[in-house]
Amino acid sequence: MNARAVTLIIGFTVALPLRVAADDAMRPVEIYDGLVTLDMPEHWNEIPADVLEYFSLKSAEESGGLVVEIYQHGFRPGDPEADFAPPQILFQIKESGRLNYRQFIDLPPIEVVRDHGAAQLDERKGPLLEKLRLNEVVFDRENFSIHVATTLDLIFEGKVLVTSVSFLTERGVLTVHCYALISQHVAMKPVFDRILESVRIDDSIRYRPRLGDRMPPRPALIAYAIAFVLAIMVFVVHLLQRRRRTA
Repeated sequence: MNARAVTLIIGFTVALPLRVAADDAMRPVEIYDGLVTLDMPEHWNEIPADVLEYFSLKSAEESGGLVVEIYQHGFRPGDPEADFAPPQILFQIKESGRLNYRQFIDLPPIEVVRDHGAAQLDERKGPLLEKLRLNEVVFDRENFSIHVATTLDLIFEGKVLVTSVSFLTERGVLTVHCYALISQHVAMKPVFDRILESVRIDDSIRYRPRLGDRMPPRPALIAYAIAFVLAIMVFVVHLLQRRRRTA
C-alpha cells in the first residue's frame, strides 16, 4: 500500500480526547471564512476559539509534542466551554497543498491499513487515551472524501466512536470529526449523517480532478512510456520493411 496514503489517513483520524436525540430543526452555518457552509442542529452552540486552542495544547502536552492537533471550528449541544463533552463536532482545516486523489483509490482491507499505520496510531496514545482502533477507511470518489471510523478507549469517558470525513480541496483538506459516546451513538448517527451530507464547499476551493491525477505513479509511468516508445519503433521498422518489399 502507498505509505504516503497511510500516513495521510492516520492524520485524518482524531488524535486525543479532547445527550441528545435527533432534532429536525437545523440552521445553516458558515466556517472557513465563508468558504464552507453546512447545516447544524439549531440548539447546538459554537465552541469558543480559546477552548479549541486548549484542545490543541492538551494534545501536544499529553503526547510529549508528538501530536499537535489544531481545530479551527467546533459545535456541540449544551455548554460550549466544557472541556470534553460528546457529542460534539470539531473541524480541522489544513492548507498543505492539493492532494492527488489517485493514491486513495482501491484502498486495501482495513487490516492492512491498521498494520501499516500501527506505529503512528501508537504515537497518539497518552494518559487519557488508552487505545485507538481504526474500524473503517473508505474513499468516496463521488465527492473526493476519505471516511474514517475510529474507536477511542478513553480512561475516564470510556469508548467514544468517531466518524471523520476528510474532504479534499484545491488548497488541502477539510476534516470533520464527529464524536459520540457508545451510549449516544444510535441517537447521534442520523444527526451526524445529516450534518456531513449538508457540507457545501465553495467553487473557488472545490476539488477539481485533473488529467494528471489519473496518471500512474512515476515508476509505472516511465515503464509505460518506454513500452510506448518501443511499440512505435517496432511499428516504424515494420513500415520500412514493408516499403522495401513493395519497392
